[in-house]
Amino acid sequence: MAPRIRIVESVDEQRHGATDCWHVVTRAADGHGLTHVFPKATLEWRAAEYGIDPTDVDTLLDVVLHEPFLDDEEAAANLFTAPSTVDARIGHLDRISACKRERERIILDGKNGALDVIRSRPGITAEGLRVKRELVDVYRWNRRYGGLPVSALSILEVPHA
Repeated sequence: MAPRIRIVESVDEQRHGATDCWHVVTRAADGHGLTHVFPKATLEWRAAEYGIDPTDVDTLLDVVLHEPFLDDEEAAANLFTAPSTVDARIGHLDRISACKRERERIILDGKNGALDVIRSRPGITAEGLRVKRELVDVYRWNRRYGGLPVSALSILEVPHA
């Protein structure tokens, strides 16, 4: 069966509680509209979680906009059980590609399109990316191995000067 094709119709910024969010409205040829609401930090999180190039905002948008059509349990399990960030990325991008072939495909607009507002301000910083990568790596390590390794040197007290 061919996937339902969706076109990005509009992008808006809104605040939900204390969280700044993007609202991306897509519409299919049959008139069925869908609003994707996600925190602005989501692009930075996906770059950190899957090792996606943080300057490749179109790939990050493609991932985020197609994730609602994926099986939640499978996606979450892969992120933290994959042996590495590379393996997690390959698995996630494979699921996104399958979704686009079989269920729903969102066409990202080109330059001068509605998504340009996100492209111009993706909200990804080097410090934010570093912190998120560390959190993901520590969590993945703990899930796989049960705790962080402890070095004998780290438990020795450092003499005061």
